[in-house]
Amino acid sequence: MRSRAALAAVALLAVAVPGCGVDDEDAMGNLEQLSEQVLATAGEVVETLEEAGLEVESAVGQGDHCQMEPAPGLTFGLGGQVAETAPYAEQHAAALEALQADGWEVTDEGEHAQPGEQPEPYSRLSRDDFRLSLDNTVRQGSDALVFGLHRDDDCIRVSDGSVQLPEDLEEVPLVE
Repeated sequence: MRSRAALAAVALLAVAVPGCGVDDEDAMGNLEQLSEQVLATAGEVVETLEEAGLEVESAVGQGDHCQMEPAPGLTFGLGGQVAETAPYAEQHAAALEALQADGWEVTDEGEHAQPGEQPEPYSRLSRDDFRLSLDNTVRQGSDALVFGLHRDDDCIRVSDGSVQLPEDLEEVPLVE
């Protein structure tokens, strides 16, 4: 009787302790798969933006650590920038129209402004399991359209904080 209670206690402890039961090899495989999916979707976004007449100046995928509680994790996202060939508001409108025609749905939009500046539009879009943001860069003196891409539920659990991000996923250029 005691052995069943002891076994149940050990099983409960294994479930309750963060990171227990996580297979780091599987996690790395999942992270690799996530990076491939993000890069493939980002390639479609870049193509859509360029077909809309926007010049994508850079797009870089990047692995990162995410959420430490209840357990640590790793993730992969992508950020990019459009060349400043037209005013931001025009680029934002062209990008938004092209992305919506490609199946992206607006989930949030509005305007934001720094004190003393004219409000500029921003948009948050989604398609399938992906989230895409369109914003004005925060760099002083720049009027560039920037975009960010992530997949929903993209924090892949690892056993503990000592698991390192694979070097080949630290920074993956899509457009240079």
